[in-house]
Amino acid sequence: MKAGLSLRCRREHANRSELPAHAWAADTGPGLGTVATDNDPGGILTYSLAGAQYGLDLLWVCVLSYPSMVALQLIATRVAAVTGKGLTENMRQHYARWIFLIAVARFLGANTVNMAADMLSMGEAARLMFRGPVAPFIVLFAAASIALQWWVPYARYANVLKWLALSLFAYAGVMFVTEVPWRAVAWHALVPGFTWSEDYFGMSLAVLGTTVSPYLLFSQAEQEVEERPRAGASRESRNEDPAQLKRMRRDTLLRTLLSNACGAIILVAAALTLHAAHQPIDSTQAAARAIAPIAHGCAAPVLGLALLGTALLALPPLAGSAAHAAASSFGWPQGEQRDRRIAGVLVALMVTSVAIALLFHVYGVDPVKACYRSALANGMTVAPVLILLLLLSRRRDAVGEMKTHVFTRALCWLATLATGAALTVHTALQLT
Repeated sequence: MKAGLSLRCRREHANRSELPAHAWAADTGPGLGTVATDNDPGGILTYSLAGAQYGLDLLWVCVLSYPSMVALQLIATRVAAVTGKGLTENMRQHYARWIFLIAVARFLGANTVNMAADMLSMGEAARLMFRGPVAPFIVLFAAASIALQWWVPYARYANVLKWLALSLFAYAGVMFVTEVPWRAVAWHALVPGFTWSEDYFGMSLAVLGTTVSPYLLFSQAEQEVEERPRAGASRESRNEDPAQLKRMRRDTLLRTLLSNACGAIILVAAALTLHAAHQPIDSTQAAARAIAPIAHGCAAPVLGLALLGTALLALPPLAGSAAHAAASSFGWPQGEQRDRRIAGVLVALMVTSVAIALLFHVYGVDPVKACYRSALANGMTVAPVLILLLLLSRRRDAVGEMKTHVFTRALCWLATLATGAALTVHTALQLT
């Protein structure tokens, strides 16, 4: 899943950290996270599953999606900067209501399933680390996540929780203790390879869904709105100055590079270990074998730490971006009352996700399968969102004289066409 630390977070919410609890929800969604947040349990297990099942065949998705991911984030941010509105507000204003409602409903549904899969993974982390019961720890960790968001600024507790994600480096360590076919890695990183099957295109959509995540674009736009003047401000006063635009580009380039590189390393590690040994992933215990060459007997607890840490970091931006989308959908005006309503929506989404996660556990849905399904849902959602975003960026009544470089637009359309083609082929193969 993709996100980056906002400037507002880096300032530690200087002017809002002492506000009462209702204000916290308005600060959790936009543009939050780290490399660990970008690769939450859904990302870790989906990349591992792709590497175990198809080896290096899907590595190109992590590499070739990088330019398009950067371009899409820049467009989402600039649309918000010029209009002073988030993506959902712009879509509500400039598209037919039914189109807008479908797009938002798909986004909220995908985010809710994603959160449920992450919560199920947190419960599974307890079992991997100290053989604890799954269901009680789903509730306990979810409650801890809400409590942290309610009383502690995200940037403050993220600085502590991020150390749990150091276990992700175990995947990089695998590449130092196993023989890596670097030529094959380079080839598969740059040359797409296809297998004409429903399973392959389903996995392609899942990897795309966890790499090109729709919630990032909504988050980036909402962050930009909160960072800039809104009511009464002219378009000129909302436009970026050259220095700010340069910083935004640099930060986006670096964050996305680190995030995609982490996903690629997880996929390669699983390919070198599980795929090479013909060991499928049918449980989190099996997924832990991908880091066994470096972690040995501690592989399961190390994976548990990664799942727990990344989930706790990912839940606030996931729930927050969905809550902001809902707020924009209803057209709630800016202010303290809007923040209270966002808080209510966010808590409702978290509680709903807990209920879904518990149902997954009761019906024996493995976290690997749940994370794959949530990534697939994101992959099936991203194409419509990208189309609406690109069409929006070309509307003069939405963005005025804003100019987007033709190369940037081409990269965005390339990602849109790729996700649309994968979705079309997958659907066609399902029907045949």
